[in-house]
Amino acid sequence: MRITMRIFELIGLLIYLVLIAILVAQQIKVSSDFRNKKITEEKHQKLTKRNTILLIIVGILLILFLYTPFKILIF
Repeated sequence: MRITMRIFELIGLLIYLVLIAILVAQQIKVSSDFRNKKITEEKHQKLTKRNTILLIIVGILLILFLYTPFKILIF
């Protein structure tokens, strides 16, 4: 039973880390598109704000996942 819980914890942690990696990659792409003049400053600010909010939400959910006694996958 204990090994199964460790496996589920590891899977949950990997899911959150993949989500964070995707958000960081999106932000890098938005920044490079802005530098290459592919998007306007307004769109850059909007996308940066959205990515920051999503990153904060996923980070909070990751912290809750790590520090709660009941390991529930919250998406």
